[in-house]
Formats: sequence, structure tokens, C-alpha cells
Amino acid sequence: MFLTSLRARLANIERTQWIGAAVALGAVLFIASLFVVEALYGYWKPEPEIVYVQSWDGDRSYEDALAAQEEERRIADAAETAADQLAAEAVADLGAEDAAGAAEPAIRRGTLGAAAASEDSETE
Repeated sequence: MFLTSLRARLANIERTQWIGAAVALGAVLFIASLFVVEALYGYWKPEPEIVYVQSWDGDRSYEDALAAQEEERRIADAAETAADQLAAEAVADLGAEDAAGAAEPAIRRGTLGAAAASEDSETE
């Protein structure tokens, strides 16, 4: 019964309405496929290339350029060494805090909870 009424309704739809429905469905499918392609492959616009440029005098010699590069390299190495040193100190400080924390009683670290701490303070 359902199929017969559906078949009758579909038979009453004009050809131009079928064409309009097909065009609308095609447009939706095309736009949806663009979203799928973008999700799979990403945005196709190339990433901008950033180039650092510094202005120099016209009479700059090759030796001046090498000296500037060496100075920049020395500064970068010093910064890297300082960062490594700070990281090592931070790790050492964390290790010292962990060792000191293990030696403290549990009540001072707060692992027994506020109720145990309040009981101790009332007894004093």
C-alpha cells in the first residue's frame, strides 16, 4: 500500500521539478565533497616563506659579514648553553625537593588530610 501511494506521488512530479532537484542535490554534494577533500589534503595555499633581511652599508666587506655571522653564532651558542644550564638546575631542584619531601612526616606534606592536622593542633 505504501509503495503504491509513493509510486503515484512520484508519477505526478513534473520533469522540470526532477531536474531542479537533481541540480540542487548536485550542488550540495559538490560543496560537501570540497569539505571532504580539504579535510583529507589540507588547504592548498602554500605557506608564506618568511625571510629575515637586514640592511647593510654598501661598503661592507666579506670579512665584516663573516665576523657578524661568527658573532651571531657565538650569541646563539651562549644562549643555548645558558638554557641547558637552567634546565639542568631546574631538574636538580626538583630532585632535591622530592628527596626532602620524602623525609618529612606525612602530616606536613598534607597527605593525612585537614582532619588529622586539626586534631594535632587541638591537642597542643
